[in-house]
Amino acid sequence: MDEPYKEVFTLKVFGDLSFKDISSLFGKTESWARVTYHRARKKIIEMLRKENWL
Repeated sequence: MDEPYKEVFTLKVFGDLSFKDISSLFGKTESWARVTYHRARKKIIEMLRKENWL
């Protein structure tokens, strides 16, 4: 997965950071962090379906 999707997803899921904290790290808005996270999640689901894991 391309950046920043990979990093935002990792920070949210494994780092347990809030969207506010993630947005601060990237110098972006909270909305950007939310949208990026949800797009990353969608990409992961699509990849899992493609590999027949879901």
